[in-house]
Amino acid sequence: MTWCGRLGEMKEERPTILLLLDESSRSIAGEVGIGAEEEGVPLAWDVMEGDAKKLAWEAANRSRLRVGIGVTQEGCALTLANLDPGKPLIYHEDGGALRWLGQAAARLVKGLPLPPMPQLAKSTFNKGKARGQASEQEVAAVIAKVLRQMGLT
Repeated sequence: MTWCGRLGEMKEERPTILLLLDESSRSIAGEVGIGAEEEGVPLAWDVMEGDAKKLAWEAANRSRLRVGIGVTQEGCALTLANLDPGKPLIYHEDGGALRWLGQAAARLVKGLPLPPMPQLAKSTFNKGKARGQASEQEVAAVIAKVLRQMGLT
């Protein structure tokens, strides 16, 4: 069974997380796919132009699972289909957490807590704090947002 492949080339027509990336980022699709595979959720990828936030939103809206990832040289994003296109659930200005993004997307699909984030250096959760120092209010706000978007509250 293939857990990660190019959109349209995977043998089975299974629901997948969709990863959209720019042409210059094609080589990292497997890294994101490994993270999703670790959680048992297939990932399909395709190439598209745009910024990471736009790509993630487009991917989420094209995925039957309603979860999408966008990656460019400038950043990477993870979002849900019904979130604002300019405000993804997670955004990094660097590509250092690609495997984690795959894991996080798969856990959102499965309704599980997100895995520990390996680096918070340029995350939107960080806002200049030291690594691992997100406030309880920030964490609660993210959890509430995810639960609302999943229709669980």
